[in-house]
Amino acid sequence: MTVTNSDQATSDRFPRELVRRLLDNYRGKTLDHAPGSMTEPATVFTDPVRFQKELDVLFRGGAHIIGWTGELPKPGTFITKNVAGHPVLVTRAEDGVLRAFRNACTHRGAQVADGCGETRRLTCPYHAWSFELNGDLAGQPQAYAFSDIEKSTLGLQPLPIADVAGLIAVGLSDDVDPVAAFADIEPQLRWCGYETHEIVCQHTWTLKANWKIAFDVNLESYHVDYLHRDTLSNLVLHNPIYDSFGKHARWGFPTTGTEKVVDLPEEHWPPTMPVSIIHTLFPSVVLLETPVSCQMFRVYPGRNVNECTVDLTEASLKPIANEEDREARQRGADFAALVVGTEDFPAAEQCQRGAEIGLTNFNFGSNEPMLQHWHRTWQHALDNA
Repeated sequence: MTVTNSDQATSDRFPRELVRRLLDNYRGKTLDHAPGSMTEPATVFTDPVRFQKELDVLFRGGAHIIGWTGELPKPGTFITKNVAGHPVLVTRAEDGVLRAFRNACTHRGAQVADGCGETRRLTCPYHAWSFELNGDLAGQPQAYAFSDIEKSTLGLQPLPIADVAGLIAVGLSDDVDPVAAFADIEPQLRWCGYETHEIVCQHTWTLKANWKIAFDVNLESYHVDYLHRDTLSNLVLHNPIYDSFGKHARWGFPTTGTEKVVDLPEEHWPPTMPVSIIHTLFPSVVLLETPVSCQMFRVYPGRNVNECTVDLTEASLKPIANEEDREARQRGADFAALVVGTEDFPAAEQCQRGAEIGLTNFNFGSNEPMLQHWHRTWQHALDNA
């Protein structure tokens, strides 16, 4: 469908046009469908040759959303991220500019920073080479031993970086344009307010499953009444909407409480409407927008075709005001981690085992349009590399 600028008019947390569509689906007891079903060979989850091409094309050769600009709220701050096995450092120097670097000392490759924080300089723990937040080499013990190397060439190696509607986008190779990579969906993200988000907590899982299977668990509500019968089935309603924006896509669903607002005129809508919106960003990032928080899932391949890692970061929409606020956001994060860690991810590992024992195909129904979008999108990228 064509999405217009009216989508960006917000009632409070969510664009009105998206809320209208969700309410229409709820009234009509329907959901957005794909034109038909889709069949995918199970070998896409087990073929090591394809897996290597995915690493080269989708991950090492592309741009990635890795966090929120609100994680670096002022000059003198830094964060570190693992991006598909690549250590990445992001800084905001005294000039206020966001920069990204390979998190590798130019002496012998050790990581110069870990975690996040506030500092004037970063010092490698191995031989104490130090770097300014703009990447310049600041100090070398026994510098005379390197006097025949031009000091200006020994700064941290930069990576392409962009602010995409308050999201941090980086490229893992010098020829990547992070702005262009997310241009199709960037206008649809502006209402989210990512620049004010503050991290509450993070979780990481290592799974015995192909990265695409782990990513797929975020892409449909079809499974909720069954896999999540004791956790989410009384919260999620099955009237989702779906849109695509180039490589990227969005879906959303109404939640419990919709029955109380569905017949209200818009001028009487409550400040927080009972819906959730999910943005999925190429190649493997999920952003779940709830009325009170945002959850970022970053899914990356592991060392082998049947391994992956999933990083979940929970963020408060605004800077956390007090301990009560923090505890509330922490409870939400803990619940999300419980559900995906004990229900979704074990199911993903079971699906991987099914693919490995000779299952011929995976089948995606017309009620799973997001799955169809992503498997076609990944395949198109590989075919055109």
